[in-house]
Amino acid sequence: MPEKAILRLVSFRLPMRHPSNKSLLLVLPGLAFLAITFILPLAGVVLRSFDPDGRLSYAEPRFSLTNYVGLLHDPAYQIILKNTFVVAAVATVVTVLIAYPVCFFLSRLSGKWGGRLLVLALFPFWTSILVRLYAFTQILPPFGVMYTTTATVIGMVYYLLPYMIAILYASMLSIDNELLNAARTLGATMAQALRRVFLPLSKPGVFVGTVMIFVISLGFFLTPAILGGGSDLTVATYIQQQVNIARWGAASAMGTVLLALTLILFFGANRLFASNDLAIIGIGSQKGVSRNEGLRFTWPVIIGLLFAIACFLFLLIPLLVVVFVSFTPTTYLRFPPSGFSTRWYGQFFNDRDWLQSAWLSFQIAALTSIAATALGLLTAIGLVRGRVPGKTLISALFLAPLIVPVILIAVGLFDFANRFGLAGTITGYVIGHTLLALPITVMIASNALRSIGTELEQAARTLGAKPAYAFSAVTARLIAPSLAVAAIFAFVTSWDEPVIALFMSTGRTTLPVHIFNHIQTEVTPTVAAVSTLLMAAVLIGALGFGLASKARKQRLSLEA
Repeated sequence: MPEKAILRLVSFRLPMRHPSNKSLLLVLPGLAFLAITFILPLAGVVLRSFDPDGRLSYAEPRFSLTNYVGLLHDPAYQIILKNTFVVAAVATVVTVLIAYPVCFFLSRLSGKWGGRLLVLALFPFWTSILVRLYAFTQILPPFGVMYTTTATVIGMVYYLLPYMIAILYASMLSIDNELLNAARTLGATMAQALRRVFLPLSKPGVFVGTVMIFVISLGFFLTPAILGGGSDLTVATYIQQQVNIARWGAASAMGTVLLALTLILFFGANRLFASNDLAIIGIGSQKGVSRNEGLRFTWPVIIGLLFAIACFLFLLIPLLVVVFVSFTPTTYLRFPPSGFSTRWYGQFFNDRDWLQSAWLSFQIAALTSIAATALGLLTAIGLVRGRVPGKTLISALFLAPLIVPVILIAVGLFDFANRFGLAGTITGYVIGHTLLALPITVMIASNALRSIGTELEQAARTLGAKPAYAFSAVTARLIAPSLAVAAIFAFVTSWDEPVIALFMSTGRTTLPVHIFNHIQTEVTPTVAAVSTLLMAAVLIGALGFGLASKARKQRLSLEA
């Protein structure tokens, strides 16, 4: 859509509340996209689960419990379901136990050290999931736990830990240190102050993080497939196996059960604790520690420090191993390497298949970034600035792709793409990745619009600016950094997405799928070289974005 058309669409009487019919026009593109690429494919999975032959017909659906009865009589079904929940529960508990003392220590740090160490703890989040899994394929074999449930739990904890740290840090940062000091003044020991003051105040964050990472754990596919092997079958890996042999009925029935359990768990917890607990994500009010207050090294803080050191080692050492392995001169994997060589980087740049996969991933990620950011901005303007009927339900619908296990989205989109000839095409990839990135762009754009309000734009309108010019000159400039962050998130989401791409690939594969295939078949140091290049790209991109943001702030301060 041309720029003028977008401005004309989003800028009518923005300082005031939009009439519901005009606001709905802004939300409709995103709703239509969700209906076609999310609701309809998931409905197809559910309909297949009730068809005795696993076929899909929207016009004449057949309803039978044959597939569900078959699952109940399958002796492997209960084992798979139990294994999925047990592994998810163990990974969740371990993640919480590690993250809590680490976040306590980070949130009590004075100055900017807490934020800096938080960025360090979140670095693995920005690296490819396959890079992280590849690292453990090099570390775990000497310990004899590769292709076991223990390996799966370790990989899941490694993936989930940055999520939990981010949530708990935001929650704990809002807890004023003076509350602990007041309790100590009244005679409480440090342990009593933590147990009776700090722990109750941090419980909402613990609850939110626990529910979120447990829901994510239920849908894990790559981690059990790579680290657990065939002996560690979960619901997600079972669904993928059944789809591969065209047993759509069994796969859809298992997927529907997983979908129902996930939604019941998430929305049941949301309804139970909606009043206060689920509202704390992202608050982080900066009241936690006075910027001039030094950290008192009491024994709880020392324990938190030790946990933090152990956590950082756990998060960063696997990535360092990948870097070291990428420079090995031998044709086989060895750590520490016996020498230094860049031959595997040359292998990557001279291999046409690797380069084509990287170029395909870049195209898909760039298009996804544009599509998801544009749809997210239009949706956010309609929801934040307008009076849209059923706003709560619509907002929940836009967040749903974050809740539904990605394996179900992949299966539904795979069926959808095959029906419309989109499997293996750039359009098919972009549709799937935009669906995953859209909730993030909507949230970021919505928060940006709420934070700036309408006062400055209203002042521009009062001084005679037309709606389109007021939006572009005032609002657009103010939310530009947030939109840039949204675009980066969308790009990274697409660039690092392997599950949907794995189902969509027919011939041409994206870079994550190419890495996955190499890990599954022949693991060579070329994978380590590619992984190192991906991590370097993340560091360079983060540094460039930081410098650009700093330069923009300096320019704005000079203009002011």
